[in-house]
Amino acid sequence: MPDLRATKGWTQEKLEGLTVAGNGEVYAVTDNDGLENATGETVFLRLGSRGKVFGRS
Repeated sequence: MPDLRATKGWTQEKLEGLTVAGNGEVYAVTDNDGLENATGETVFLRLGSRGKVFGRS
């Protein structure tokens, strides 16, 4: 949640995708629902290394 709130704007309600790249970096993406009460933004986050995110190497 801190990464989603970092922009001080709309906070997405959930992640739509999470992946570990071949280099061990973890990425997440939110949905861009164009609903009446949502901004329609997509957020792509680099969360850090696999070890940092999941607590192991």
